[in-house]
Amino acid sequence: MKTEKSEIQRLLRKIYSRSAVMTAAAWCVTLIWGFRLGNLLGFMIGYGYMCLCMSYLGRTCEKAVELDEKKAKKSMLVCYILRYAGLFALCAAAMLTGAVSGVCVLVPQFFPRIALSLMQFCERKDKC
Repeated sequence: MKTEKSEIQRLLRKIYSRSAVMTAAAWCVTLIWGFRLGNLLGFMIGYGYMCLCMSYLGRTCEKAVELDEKKAKKSMLVCYILRYAGLFALCAAAMLTGAVSGVCVLVPQFFPRIALSLMQFCERKDKC
């Protein structure tokens, strides 16, 4: 079982590093319209929340494989509900206060899926 945990942790580290690069690149694109501290903070908060969610999802998946089917489904459902409720609350707070860009909080949430897709493509082509 220890091998599976190290595989998930290794995968999460790859996702974190690739997502960090994509987040930095996205922030650099916003510099075209000028520097705003709210954009920088939004990307930082969004990236941090994405890392927190991916870590929680990884731990939940590790535990779910040891549970029976009904409990595993319930565990995963609770994980998704908590992650999206947290994201909704975070974006609502960002948009209501106006101190942080809500869009910049949302953008890093797409990067894990992009990173996984790129990693799969590169494995097939043996280039990355």
